[in-house]
Amino acid sequence: MTRLFGGEFGEAKKAVAYVLADNFVPAPGKFVGEYGFSMFLKIYGDEEIGLLLDTGAGYAIENNFSAFDLCWDEVDYIVLSHRHFDHTGGLLKVLDNVNAPIIAHPNLFKPSFLWVRNKLVDGSFPFPESSIKNKARLYLVKDPFKIANGVVVSGEIPRVTEFEKTPETFKIEDGKLVHDEMNDDFSIYIKTKNGLSVITGCAHSGVVNVIKHAESLAKESPRLVAGGFHLIFSGEDRIKSTLRELEKIEVIAPCHCTGLNVCGAIMGNYPSKYLQLGVGVRFEL
Repeated sequence: MTRLFGGEFGEAKKAVAYVLADNFVPAPGKFVGEYGFSMFLKIYGDEEIGLLLDTGAGYAIENNFSAFDLCWDEVDYIVLSHRHFDHTGGLLKVLDNVNAPIIAHPNLFKPSFLWVRNKLVDGSFPFPESSIKNKARLYLVKDPFKIANGVVVSGEIPRVTEFEKTPETFKIEDGKLVHDEMNDDFSIYIKTKNGLSVITGCAHSGVVNVIKHAESLAKESPRLVAGGFHLIFSGEDRIKSTLRELEKIEVIAPCHCTGLNVCGAIMGNYPSKYLQLGVGVRFEL
């Protein structure tokens, strides 16, 4: 039963992740890459639950879903980590195949801009609000949201670190372009017999903040952290501070907006912990 998180995290028996969209394809073949992120999570507990986290930019998800031999009727929930087009661009294609509720932040349809390589880029949700509301039920939440035992959507991530800032994101407020804290940044927390896993979309909140929030909800440290860490444009000090905090994680699996230089640094510093992600990768949490 879907419900707001009440403090009891619970535990699933098993969870398996499938990378459906990413900037990188580890091996040539039937999978297609794109600048975007999407992951399908199959969770086994009291019942089987299929959770689709993000939908990529929209070019790859249908091909890659089929390439994994997954069935659309396996999708029970869609979670949007935030409103940017490279995570939501495939949503209409998904909704053509899936009848599942969408869990997202109330800011989903608000304009969003990014300062990228000395240029302002419109990163907003790419579809009219009406086109989504006509196709799916929307659960727009700010607080942690429990989908099943051991499966929790983070809700808004508290910002507690000093070194994780989001200076490159903007919104329109009272006709002015102002800094956007990206409060709609969500992650998925999954607890199985193997331990706690953190799955991020872009971690605009800061991946360490995301981890600390997981610890506060689950009352334990995560074993695995996977997804976009959004360090691609970060300075050396932030990267070094993040690497120090990641040392306690057993499995580190960065992708998408983490940045190749940061992925290389993680691999170099923690070779035994590093898990290479990319489109077509399947792994157990």
